Amino acid sequence: MLSSFATAQTTLDNQMKSYTEKVNSIVTTEKANMKAETDKIDEAFSSGKITKSEQIAQKEEVSKKYEAIINDKIENERIQLDELTKTAVTNSVYNTKPDTLKNKDVFVFSTGGLTIRKRGKSPAQYLKSSTLSVGYAFANLTKDKGSFNPFENDSEMRIGNSHSVEVQFRTDRQLGGFTSPWFIRYGLAYRTDTYMPKRPQVFVQDNSQLFLEDFQEGRLKRSKLRNVYLTLPIEFQLYLNPKYTEYDGKQYLDVRKKMWKIGVGAYAGINTRSIVKVKYYNENDNFKKYDYTLDDGVNAFLFGGKFSLGYGGVTLFIKKDFTPIFNDKTILPNKNGIQIGIEIANIDF
Repeated sequence: MLSSFATAQTTLDNQMKSYTEKVNSIVTTEKANMKAETDKIDEAFSSGKITKSEQIAQKEEVSKKYEAIINDKIENERIQLDELTKTAVTNSVYNTKPDTLKNKDVFVFSTGGLTIRKRGKSPAQYLKSSTLSVGYAFANLTKDKGSFNPFENDSEMRIGNSHSVEVQFRTDRQLGGFTSPWFIRYGLAYRTDTYMPKRPQVFVQDNSQLFLEDFQEGRLKRSKLRNVYLTLPIEFQLYLNPKYTEYDGKQYLDVRKKMWKIGVGAYAGINTRSIVKVKYYNENDNFKKYDYTLDDGVNAFLFGGKFSLGYGGVTLFIKKDFTPIFNDKTILPNKNGIQIGIEIANIDF
């Protein structure tokens, strides 16, 4: 924003300097033309062609003529300056550039990650957007759907190592008029949850049962279970301290300004695959690995809720799976998922 205003100030300074130079040029040129005419009148008087009263009257008429010419030309320059000034101020307020730059993207790096925004939008266009968002969260398992503790130690999962990554294509729409602080967000998401059991345990599938047991084939490096989902998220968001801007005589909620916002939503999804991956060193200290797809143990459908809190471009969230991730064929103390995370990238289309 500071850069935008600095650019605008430089532009205005240059325009004012150009305006002043044009005004001086107009005055100098027209005064020279006026002097040429009054000199002819003085010559006519000196040669006796006109009387003294005629000389005074003609010179006054010429003076009024050139005064009108100068005023008209200066007024025309002032009107052009006003238009350029309005454009420069609008560009600085709405982060727009001349036509050669208005469609280029803006890459913004902040504590909230990477944000890519389009130039050249009006305030109304910013109120409806399509965004590709990337979120990262730490994941854990809870005893039941009513627990919201992401740090349950008896989950048998490695807290801080188990995680979730979600790539979401979403649409944001304002609810109500242009000044409403309410928004609805919906879309389609690709989500991967990775659960790493505490060492030296690994996931084992024996017939139709899934359980954990200590690894016996060498020195375990890492083991994990990865669940992949396609989900349909929906969320309602409220700006707590709405800020506004005026454009063409109308008030708009300015979503580019830093504001606090909260969100409450839900999601439903389907499991597309579940894979167990194990990396280890055998008795000869040779690196080995294996993986396999689970046939049983993980529920096919997923349903949960989300709460988010954001400020500016930084959004923190907590997600709770209300349906168990694992079914009755899995022997685990905890089966419901919980996540706490942050959005790390947003790309506007």
